[in-house]
Amino acid sequence: MVSTDNLINFLRPSGDSSESLYKQLSRSLNSAIQEGILKPGDALMPERDLASNLKMSRITVRKAIDQLVEIGMLIKRQGAGTVVSENVDLVLHKNLSSLNSFTADMKKRGLESYSRITLREEGKATAKEALIMNLNEDDFVHRLNRVRYLVNEPLLYEIAVIPASIISITSAIDNSLYELLESKKMNPVTAKQNIHAIIADDNLADKLEVNPGSAILFVERKGKDANGRVVEYTQSYYRGDRYDYVVELG
Repeated sequence: MVSTDNLINFLRPSGDSSESLYKQLSRSLNSAIQEGILKPGDALMPERDLASNLKMSRITVRKAIDQLVEIGMLIKRQGAGTVVSENVDLVLHKNLSSLNSFTADMKKRGLESYSRITLREEGKATAKEALIMNLNEDDFVHRLNRVRYLVNEPLLYEIAVIPASIISITSAIDNSLYELLESKKMNPVTAKQNIHAIIADDNLADKLEVNPGSAILFVERKGKDANGRVVEYTQSYYRGDRYDYVVELG
């Protein structure tokens, strides 16, 4: 078992980060598990002691731990405290019958997510984009490519195309594209999705931090607003070791 001093030093937050303390601690705990510093079955020290050693409030420590409990990395056991899960491989179940964004999906689970923008540009619609989105080839579209993260791990790479008449290059996009569309009353209410199993090439493997050839779930979605207008065309590449899809019937 790792020594208390070594673990505390590993978990101690950096002083120059603008990120909230509980998020920093949650990421550090996740890294400690992924790197084998904390092993399956290891017990965490009590929240009170962890808070004292890290000079944080117990509320901050509890919030960080609860986030990892929610995704199955940690388990709270009666009489044994909090322990590292025997199966530390995170798998999220995505409901195909639910039309929501990655951000909303994570919030619904009580989890904090964030995005890293790899491309944001405007340009004339390609022939394929124009066909899918019922646009003229002279019409402009807004392209937004992002890697979506949970804790410190990339879960999916997303390529979104939106008519530039809806969102311009100057539009402020925080974490959720759907929230911005909803504020304009143009959020998707119906969608058609195609799902394929593919393997990661070098570029995709680099973005998702997996090995080339790893299994990927490719989801292609065309979303329409309440007026039947196509407001998004999205291609999402989900890590096959972190996601599976379920369909609720009846």
